Amino acid sequence: MKKSLQVFLSVLFLFLYIAPAQAQGGYIKNKIKKKVEQDMEEKYAEPEREKGKKALEDITYENDTRFPIPENPVQATLVLQMEHYKKNGKLDETTTTKIVFGETGECMIINEGDKKENRMLFDYKEAATYIVNEKQKTAIKMPLVNIQKMAEKMASQGYDMKDDAGEWVRTEEVKEINGYSCRKYVYTNTEEKTKLDTWVTQDITIDLSGNHLFGGQIKAFAQNASTATPSEVNENYPRGMMIRSTYYSKNSDTPSLITNITTIENSSDPAYFNLSGYEVMDILGKL
Repeated sequence: MKKSLQVFLSVLFLFLYIAPAQAQGGYIKNKIKKKVEQDMEEKYAEPEREKGKKALEDITYENDTRFPIPENPVQATLVLQMEHYKKNGKLDETTTTKIVFGETGECMIINEGDKKENRMLFDYKEAATYIVNEKQKTAIKMPLVNIQKMAEKMASQGYDMKDDAGEWVRTEEVKEINGYSCRKYVYTNTEEKTKLDTWVTQDITIDLSGNHLFGGQIKAFAQNASTATPSEVNENYPRGMMIRSTYYSKNSDTPSLITNITTIENSSDPAYFNLSGYEVMDILGKL
């Protein structure tokens, strides 16, 4: 699993139970910046600019009608801590990700307050995604559909309860983690030679399945991700919310990634969604 996608995939995988990343954030930001700079340097003639705008009509903000009801039914805040390990078992780095579910979108902050902080804001009322630089008080705006398509592809390709090469096992191990009573479930995939230990709780009553995430509803991602019918899902499959997971690759006994949910709150701070005072650059305006 590439580190650049670990945060993104872990967050998506986490919420699939309910029905990556610092490098990725920088990657998206650099791609957009490079594209904008290239357009400006080439100084496209007006006919070419109009042609480019017409080609993007299907993904512009005004034509995006996928969110007739953009509101999230539940406002909440979750904090995940991810420990990345080297092949020799030594800790490589620790990443903290905060996900804030607001009234009409979510904000994902990676390493908040750190010099390497990355922030993405998803606004369903405006059908837009913002890459936010909190230190410089700037933001790059782009159509939300780009992120949604990527998330849907990841969900549909990376999570199937009828995976013939993989198997879930419900164990009898129970312990308290971060104040929640959790049961251990183990997933093994003989074909990929991977293993995942997960600790799942049913103590949390916050239902986020109706909320949006990365451009789509969480429950829709879960439906797209799983091809199994309710009758095909046995008791070995985890039910509840994942509090801790440990990922092992290549038949290794040494973990490559450990993810913990450290904070779950039934509230959100609207300040994360306030871009007043920020300099916003719309990439569609540069085409």
